[in-house]
Amino acid sequence: MKKILLFCVAVLLCACAKQPPVERGPETQTQLDSRWLKFTALSAAVPAKPYRLQLSMRFGAKGDTRRVTALFWGNSERQLRLDVMAGVGAVVAKILEDGQHFLVYSPRENKGYFYQGASQPLLQVGVPVPFDLGHLADLLNGRYAAVFGESFAAASSLKDGLARYELPGEPGGSLDLNSQGLPVFWRESSGGGRGWSMEIAYDDGHPPLPRRLTLIHSNGKRAILLVKEREKPATAFTAEQMSLALPESAPLLPLAQYKN
Repeated sequence: MKKILLFCVAVLLCACAKQPPVERGPETQTQLDSRWLKFTALSAAVPAKPYRLQLSMRFGAKGDTRRVTALFWGNSERQLRLDVMAGVGAVVAKILEDGQHFLVYSPRENKGYFYQGASQPLLQVGVPVPFDLGHLADLLNGRYAAVFGESFAAASSLKDGLARYELPGEPGGSLDLNSQGLPVFWRESSGGGRGWSMEIAYDDGHPPLPRRLTLIHSNGKRAILLVKEREKPATAFTAEQMSLALPESAPLLPLAQYKN
């Protein structure tokens, strides 16, 4: 009888012993498709409402960075406004983007700069972000599919619980999604592994929205964009609040002449 009791105890101890974690195998194509559907559903669920974001941006090369703050606002349309401040509220640039029309006013110089085209004009004013204001607004407000596209060319599962999707078209590259369907890492499609990469961290909201973007270019340029506060105005911004009127004394020059 004693031997039987000892045997039972040994069996129980073995059963209670910590079992090694079971490694998940690669996701099936159906599971990968399902994760992408979560991604597109998140994007489609974002209501079109006015917003104003208080941002902090640090950019430059390693060991040589500078910090600015900004106000970014819009009515969830293509017309967008961004005011960039340095120091204690000193506005260094007022920016308006309306589709492919891009206007910058520099109060210090009392000069306006104009650009029309489909490239990323923020790069031309010294902000190392490989998007236009429209895509930046979509990204920060949770409209991810408007930035990265509605479809993917190929998909694979990763060991850390993420799934990687190769993107066709623009901006292209590859996008890593977590189990919620949220994009957490994007890398630009560029030969030889060169180009931009971006890590996205989220707040604790429901649903969570991007709190920090960390962008790094292979040439050493980097930028950290932090959303410090999100405001949700009860009414839409007026046409006057969304416009950028230049002083009569300010000349209007090509954006290529802008010196940041």
